[in-house]
Amino acid sequence: MLLKKLEFDNYKTYYGVQAVDLYIPEHERRENGKNIILLGGLNGAGKTTILKAILYVLFGKRGMSETEYKRLFSNIINNTYFNEGGRKCGVKLVIELDTGEEWHLKVKWHFDQLKRLSHEERALEVKTPRSSRPKHAQIDNIEVFNKFIDRIIPYHAAPFFIFDGEEIKDIILRQNSQEMKEAIQKITGMESYKQLLKDLTVLKQSIEKQLARSVNHASLKNAEKELIELNEDIAKYEEKKERLQTKRLHQLRLIEAAKQQRNEKLTQNSKSREVIVKKQTRVATELEIIKKEYSSFYSSNILYVILSEKISKLKTRLKKENEVSHKRILQDASLSPYRNFINQLLNTSITPPLSQEQLKQIRELGEEIWIKENDIRNYVDKEYKEIHDISNKDYNYLISLAGKDKHQVTQYINKIERLTQEFEALETDIRNAPEAVNLDKENEKIDMLVKALGEIETKFKVVVSKLNKHLDERAKLKNNFTRLINKDGNKEKFQEQLINIEKTLAAMDDYISEVTKMKAEIIREEFSKMLKVLFRKQDEFGKIEFDIGTYSIRLYSDRMQEISIQERSAGEMQMISSALIWALTKASDLSLPMVIDTPLGRLDSYHRNHLINHYYKELSEQVIILSTDTEITEEYVDLMESSSYKQYMLDYNEKEKYTVIRDGYFDFVRM
Repeated sequence: MLLKKLEFDNYKTYYGVQAVDLYIPEHERRENGKNIILLGGLNGAGKTTILKAILYVLFGKRGMSETEYKRLFSNIINNTYFNEGGRKCGVKLVIELDTGEEWHLKVKWHFDQLKRLSHEERALEVKTPRSSRPKHAQIDNIEVFNKFIDRIIPYHAAPFFIFDGEEIKDIILRQNSQEMKEAIQKITGMESYKQLLKDLTVLKQSIEKQLARSVNHASLKNAEKELIELNEDIAKYEEKKERLQTKRLHQLRLIEAAKQQRNEKLTQNSKSREVIVKKQTRVATELEIIKKEYSSFYSSNILYVILSEKISKLKTRLKKENEVSHKRILQDASLSPYRNFINQLLNTSITPPLSQEQLKQIRELGEEIWIKENDIRNYVDKEYKEIHDISNKDYNYLISLAGKDKHQVTQYINKIERLTQEFEALETDIRNAPEAVNLDKENEKIDMLVKALGEIETKFKVVVSKLNKHLDERAKLKNNFTRLINKDGNKEKFQEQLINIEKTLAAMDDYISEVTKMKAEIIREEFSKMLKVLFRKQDEFGKIEFDIGTYSIRLYSDRMQEISIQERSAGEMQMISSALIWALTKASDLSLPMVIDTPLGRLDSYHRNHLINHYYKELSEQVIILSTDTEITEEYVDLMESSSYKQYMLDYNEKEKYTVIRDGYFDFVRM
């Protein structure tokens, strides 16, 4: 996937319609090694605006609350444009998929006269390589749109591809979190393998049921019943095993988190359970109110929503007919003297007498001359037919009839969905929220968690033992069941399918195990290789491991003592996080562009040059770097000119208070 174009329409500091061409032709990327697009400017010129605009066009409000959304987007319309009378602004992002499809994603915001955000609109155009006309889609349900976007770039993968260079260290600091683990699983493709295994297991169970039903011999009924009951018991034990395994991993994460809290003496009073409960109560109240409002609106207005378009067409038609009728009355009044005159004239005896056709022509020609001489402007279209015959009372009622916009219904539905998700998320936060703790309580908590972990592991062993026993019993029962099966029409087909699916499951199980090891080794090797390239101290680390159980990197000194990543400097953590991103992209099934804001600000010249020469040039086929003037050195200019395909300058006009996107960043730097 490549980003082709980013276009602003009076958005924030960008006045008017301004576009950035981000596309890099294939021969430039593959043959000339130019994979970087550079956008540079002073602080406040609009670099971060570009990064956040790309994120919002792709992922919308995900990851932010409604309050945060209103705060961030309440003043995004360009001030100069608003003062000129403008009331809407927008962003468009054009992307090209690996299939050749071109997607145009558009977001437009509307404001009232007090500069208050009223609503936003989303639209999507998809153009296939073989089609000359794109397909248009208005996005009414944001959840459907989110699922559509996640097919090309998963939301959880965004922090690894679109990020602030100065905050990149957070990636390595959050590597033990569940959110980070899920993101790594999706990026590396492991989640799809596990889903495939579940699907194959369901298919196997379905075939076993079909095989059991295909046997009609009376002597097999008891065995069939026993097998079904045994499968149900096994399913229950497998569910218990999965649940206990989840609890076990969760308990391990809790222990690790508690130790980290104890060691770092963190306090989270601002995120205490009481605060979150109050927030959840407010959300619940807001949800109840909006549901009642929606129910009331729906019952009162749904008919007008459904008929809105027809009401609009009817009103247009009635207005047109009323206008035509009025014009006809005026015209008839204007022609009344003429018609009296022509009737008297033509009723007079004429010798020789005129034919009816001649009389008709004289009337029509005279009418045209009369209209022209008397400047009668309200000429009526004779072809237009009036189809409604209604009273003034009915006319006024129909004209005043107001249709309702379906957008209001969509707003209610989306708000209810968002509040429901926020309520559920807060419920999870309440369960995980810590109380105010001190060091003694933290130690006590760790002891309790370890004890609870022991209890879970004991239950886990018991369940595994019982599950294995049931599996052995089922294997024996299946052997006996197979011997008793008579020649049934579908028996052989189901038996063959069952054998094949069991072989596939076994092979898939082995495959996932090997792929997991392989992915872990790729991540470890690529991380280690890039870390050695980026770090000035080549012998800094004695051993590097990637724990596939926790999906986290572990570093060891030359004496095999584990190194605390949190204690490294900000620049070093940036290098470590960059190496992790490198490793994940190499182990990933995704081919995505990279967008990085201020990646070199905290680095010295050595690490800066190594990032450009050995990292960004090989990281992706398209790397978009947003740079500040503080990162610019003569050496930086030389490196970027040889590696970047295009350079843009974000030129902020202090007098006019808006930013202009200009070509040729280095031309401005040298001035």
